[in-house]
Formats: sequence, C-alpha cells, structure tokens
Amino acid sequence: MPVPVPDRADRRCDVLVVGAGAAGLMAALAARGAVAPDGGRREVGPGAPDVVLLNNERRLGLKLLVSGGGRCNLTHARVDEGDYQTGAPHVLRGLLRAFPVASARAFFERRGCPLYEEPLGKVFPTSDDARQVLAVLLEAVERAGAPLVAPAEVVDLAPPGGPDDDRWRAALADGSAWRARRVVLATGGLSLPRTGSRGFGLDALARLGHTVEAPAPALTPLLLGDDGPLHGLAGLTAPLVLTLAPRAASPEQLAGARFRPLARSAGSLLVTHRGASGPAALDVSGPCARALARGEDVVLRADAWSLHQPDGPWAPFLGLPKPPGACLPGDAAPRPPAREAFLTQAAPLLADRARGLGNALAERLPRSLVQGLLRAVGVDPAQPLRQVDARGWGRVHVALTQADLRVTGVDGYQKAEVTAGGVLLQELERTTLESRRHPGLFCCGEVVDVTGRLGGFNFQWAWASGFAAGAGAAASLARE
Repeated sequence: MPVPVPDRADRRCDVLVVGAGAAGLMAALAARGAVAPDGGRREVGPGAPDVVLLNNERRLGLKLLVSGGGRCNLTHARVDEGDYQTGAPHVLRGLLRAFPVASARAFFERRGCPLYEEPLGKVFPTSDDARQVLAVLLEAVERAGAPLVAPAEVVDLAPPGGPDDDRWRAALADGSAWRARRVVLATGGLSLPRTGSRGFGLDALARLGHTVEAPAPALTPLLLGDDGPLHGLAGLTAPLVLTLAPRAASPEQLAGARFRPLARSAGSLLVTHRGASGPAALDVSGPCARALARGEDVVLRADAWSLHQPDGPWAPFLGLPKPPGACLPGDAAPRPPAREAFLTQAAPLLADRARGLGNALAERLPRSLVQGLLRAVGVDPAQPLRQVDARGWGRVHVALTQADLRVTGVDGYQKAEVTAGGVLLQELERTTLESRRHPGLFCCGEVVDVTGRLGGFNFQWAWASGFAAGAGAAASLARE
C-alpha cells in the first residue's frame, strides 16, 4: 500500500512529483535515492530528499494496467534513439544510455518480477500480468518512504515568487496546495483519457513559456478512405511495409537508397471496418496525425510484396498462426523494390502465361489483398498474364509495392496508446531534464516531445526519463 501522508499543516516537501504513472513512480524512487543507475536497490539515507507523489485518480497505474492487453510490455530488448520521434535525438541518446534496457530489466527482476522476451524484442513479465509490474513499483515507493496522495488533481503550477518565496506552488482542485523546492512534472499526455490523462502538464508548460509541440494521438489505428485498396477487406491480416511520404515523391524516389520518408514501418497490419490497426499501422499513426494536422500533402504507401518474400526479413514469421505484435527495427524495414527487381522476384510465379494475373500472385500474397490492390489501379485480376503489357506491369508494380492507402486521419485519444508532442527536449537540461527556463522544474515521460514506436519503447523512455528527472532533482538540492 502507498505510504500514508504525514500530518503536515503546511503541505511542504523537498520534491513534489506530479503524476504517479510509470515515469512519476520511477522519478520518486530516483529522487529518494532508492534506485541505482544499474536498476539495483539502494537503501535510502537519512539525508534523502523528502519526496511526495500526487496522482489525480484514486486508482493507481491505470495506464500501466491496460498496456499490452493487460500484460504490460515494459521495455524492449534493443533500444536506441532511432526508435523514437523527437527533435533532439543526440540528447535522447545520452538519456537512454544513462538508464538503459539492462537497468530497467534489472529493476524488476531484482525485485521479484522475472521477465521474458518475445520474437522481435518485446519484454513482458513472466506472469503476463501488469498488476505484478505495478505492485513492484508501489512496493518500492513504499519501501523508499515516499508518500503517495490520491486523488489529488493539480490544476495550477506556479514557480517561486522571489527571494522570500523559494518554493513552487501546486494548487489542487479541492482548494488546497502543496509547496515544494523542486517539482517533477510526470502528468502524461492526452491518450486514454479514461486512465486519467487530461493534458494538464502540457498546458502548464505552455503557460510557463515553454515551446510545446502540438500534441497528437499516436500508436492509434489509421482511418482510410472508402476509395482505397483495402476497403471491404475488414478482418484481413497481412505483413506490409508502410511509408509516409510527400505526395510529390515519385516511385523511383521511394525506392531510392537516399530517400528519407516521414515515417516507415514494417510489420503486421489488420484491416478494420474504418481503416487499419496492428503494429504497422500504429507505428506510423503519430507522424500521420502530425502531418495531416499541419495540412501537409502526404501519402501513405503500402508495399505488400517485400515482407511476403520467402527469403525476406519477415520470412521467419510467415505462416505462423499469430504474427509478432511488433514491427521490424527501422533499419531492417525494406524499401520498395524497383520495377526490374520486382519482376525478377515475381518471375517464378509468372511462368505459365495462360494463368490469370490474380491467381498467379495469390500464390504468394493473400488473394483478397491482391484483388484489392490490382483493382485500385485499374488492373483486372482475371486478366491472363500473356495479355499484360509493359504499361500494365508498371501498374502491377506500383499496386503491389507502392499502393496509396488513402489515409484520411487517425483514431483519437480514446484509442491512442501514447501522445506525440510535448515540451521540446532542447529546452530541458540534457542529463537531468530540468527546465532551462524555470530552474527547479523537471519533466519526464509523455510531457516531453519523445514518442517511441510500438513494443515497449515508451515505457523504456518512462523509466529512463523518470530516473533522470528524479536523480536530477535530488542532485540540485544537494548543491544548495
């Protein structure tokens, strides 16, 4: 159980952590000095900062409990800055290295929560129960002696007022207020509002003069137009490579080694009645949402060919009853093949020139997918191979490797697993995440403009950023 709050008429503490999600809980432990950089235990010394956590919901860890279908994909086997969308990857690199995957795994395993790794690197508790992950965190907080107040909704945050007023003031919805020498803002974003995400931290940082990248739902299903090639295929699951690019990019550019798309994913996609879900769709949803919100003329293209190749990067997963719940690493996502390469790869399927085009290609791709892709470019799947001319093969190549999915938007925050956007990483100290505008204010988790792809990357950011902010707050107090 959480530590009872001492009877303090003045409601003062050294470090106030606002938000008791994954990042906030880790920040409180780091501020108390209860966790080492390698994830191990540390005994809290008598001079440790007095740390208090506030959580706006009575129930704790709601977002953590629903993650991974209730199993909690708490990190990934291999993590680097390339797995994230952020404006300062060089800063992110250092933060991830300061509390790496090995530290996150050790934190849980040394506290009685063994872990296992799925294909493509997702890491779960052996129990497959998110409640165990939350219990480890809450027990560690209790052991560290950090009181947790819930419900306690902060509605305003004000910096110190001057030489005689050296504490931050956090006003609560019930009219009371807490005063603290340091504040760690770990309030999350706007995703999954039923878990208590209200966006307070984003608004507070903007009011304090920080640059806040406009929030957008991320890791959420895509919405596709009725005129797209996947319309009518609800229930179909297939591995695809998705590329978000400017509409002006030509097929030759997309296949070029030097082309840098706005986003790319390679993994399983599930067609829904409204659009698409699954890892491939979720991984490009954040960049899609941002680009569309800015009014950019972008196109989401699908390569249905590359991951179906028997010698391709997805070959180990072809034919499995259930595809992996994550995408290939970014550097393993293949680029769409040029027309000549595509025809060479397809040659074994096209030897019998009397066969219908769709039947021949359906030996490698799902039949309904082939038919939808071909019809979208005006090619009849029943057309005999001998009747397909050079122009027709050009259309087939584009249909199977660069199909326009007609993306119209993304599902909202109700289904989004994370929120893209937040305070710019460049406006925070690179090792402690302390505000450069307001010393004494530290940020971590989703309030910072760092968004990971599907597979435990956002939890790893929560652990790493929470550790940096909490340890940074404690170190700054020690220097006074």
